[in-house]
Amino acid sequence: MKRYMFFLALFLTTLMVAVSAVHAQGGAVKAEKSVEVPVKEDVAAPEAKKFGFTAGVDYFSNYFWRGFDWYGENVGVFFPYANYEIGKTGLTLGYMGEYAAESAGDGTTPDNKKWYGADFGLSYTHTFGKSLTVFAKAWWFWYYKSKKQNEKLIEKNYDESYGTGTVGFTIDAIPLKPTFIYNHDYIKDDYDNTRETKKDYYAQFQLKHEFEMAAGTALTLLGNVGYFNNASANIKNDDTTKKKKGVSDVGAMIDLAATKGMVTFHGNINYAYIPDKDFYQITPEKKNKHRWWSGFGASLAL
Repeated sequence: MKRYMFFLALFLTTLMVAVSAVHAQGGAVKAEKSVEVPVKEDVAAPEAKKFGFTAGVDYFSNYFWRGFDWYGENVGVFFPYANYEIGKTGLTLGYMGEYAAESAGDGTTPDNKKWYGADFGLSYTHTFGKSLTVFAKAWWFWYYKSKKQNEKLIEKNYDESYGTGTVGFTIDAIPLKPTFIYNHDYIKDDYDNTRETKKDYYAQFQLKHEFEMAAGTALTLLGNVGYFNNASANIKNDDTTKKKKGVSDVGAMIDLAATKGMVTFHGNINYAYIPDKDFYQITPEKKNKHRWWSGFGASLAL
């Protein structure tokens, strides 16, 4: 517990120093509507414009998710996405794809193909003045090749698709806008009644600050701490598996975005420390507690 608190304190101190430095240089704070994380906790949708439609694509050099490397360490991912805000109801319909970077070359493995995704979701956001924002989301992550790939790999047509329900709130009236997020998963396939399907959950605390560096240019600092209860990792009668739980990631991101008209470009640098041994990417010779990766993307808002 002491080491968790040390890294959290170190991150908070660094973030506060950065905030103070920018204010000292006269940086203006850009107002935010809410923290919008449509999928996977780390992909942020740009704010929609007049017609409420936004589309774009993001690339990350590593697909890091809840303490795990989704495609394997240092394997990149493309996230094409589209969102539609339904008038002033606070409701947003969303789509996102998930594709390993090697899908355009020769490096895609059969296991990576298993995790090609077409994800669909509905979210609701409501802001109470300048003090509080609440949100709720429901997403279905459809891994449409998983049954076929599992048949090839393990001779079982297991479906890896799952759903996630999310609730959370942001305290807008407080500096750094603390955000609390709770995600609960429903896993479609129980692997012939050998694993839990309804007990996975992920809780996250975030701090975020955004600065307007120049007209149309914004710098965002984001930090998070996540706790993951991964009950589905334990497969009955398989001694190589076990339930995983604990602080899965302590992370930070710096993102620079530039908007011109309807188009936005952005790039970021990300870091995550993995405190709990359950989430190390383990081989007999290696325990990697640290992750660095970068990302960039472009979007069009109408």
